[in-house]
Amino acid sequence: MKRPKIKLLIPNLVTLTGLSFGLSSIRFAFFEEFNIAVICVLIAGVCDVLDGLFSRILKAESDMGAELDSLSDFLSFGVAPGIILYFGLIDQEQMWGYIAITAYIIFSCIRLAIFNINLSTNALAEHRGYFMGIPTPAGAGLILSPLIHSFLGYDWGINNPLILNIYVVTIGVLLVLKIPTFSFKQIKGSINKKIYIRFFFAFVLLLMLIINFLWQFLSVFGMIYLLSIPISIYSYNKN
Repeated sequence: MKRPKIKLLIPNLVTLTGLSFGLSSIRFAFFEEFNIAVICVLIAGVCDVLDGLFSRILKAESDMGAELDSLSDFLSFGVAPGIILYFGLIDQEQMWGYIAITAYIIFSCIRLAIFNINLSTNALAEHRGYFMGIPTPAGAGLILSPLIHSFLGYDWGINNPLILNIYVVTIGVLLVLKIPTFSFKQIKGSINKKIYIRFFFAFVLLLMLIINFLWQFLSVFGMIYLLSIPISIYSYNKN
């Protein structure tokens, strides 16, 4: 039996690293260390980007890698954010909050199942620079936004449980709706080599903002992403 090449294992190892951070986020949620739990989900999101990037660069795409990626995404961006939000903001004495979180997790599972079934359709949309529906990492970031706002002193999620529940279910529905949302996977093809230096400095600036103003950055980015959805629908239909 041939031993697998190391380069074929790298994307899967990155995926499993992301899965480990997703599991760790649940642990931190149980100990009510919600800021660390959210950071673990963010790192899992970085791993999700890197495993796809490495698989394309190393030409190491495989059926096993695709299955691992889906299972990891379901836990890290479906189950984990739901648990974090449930223990962080949801009134556990009320059934509606539990139902809203459960609905989001179920929708994230359906989203991943639909994505795997319609690989060719999704590949065509991604080639045009769009996802169909909100991807699960973005969904995780959006439902964690009320908790992130509470880190900044804005407790609208705690003070308005009904609005919070409706918000969580709405994000879950957006996961499975066939609406085009911007995908940044194709940006690299549109960057001219002459502006690589500018792109590098912009990336460094962005990284500094994330390091020094993490919660503010995530709050603003989440709002921008939500506002971009109508624009992406218009742009997709126009083209």
